[in-house]
Amino acid sequence: MRTLLLVGLVVGGLVVAGAIHISQSGDTIEITVDRQKVEAVADGVIREGEAVLESAAAERGIQLK
Repeated sequence: MRTLLLVGLVVGGLVVAGAIHISQSGDTIEITVDRQKVEAVADGVIREGEAVLESAAAERGIQLK
């Protein structure tokens, strides 16, 4: 159940970020993925995560690198 919720949040975030486009015409639904935007969003998330980890480590006096 947690995995399904996590996947839903990730996909929802990518839709909001414009990396996944969903369009409907008649009886068909088309889903397209902009690979460059997905990679850009992933890179941004990684950079933010590293910054958070470095900040937390600095508060505790731990050196990560």
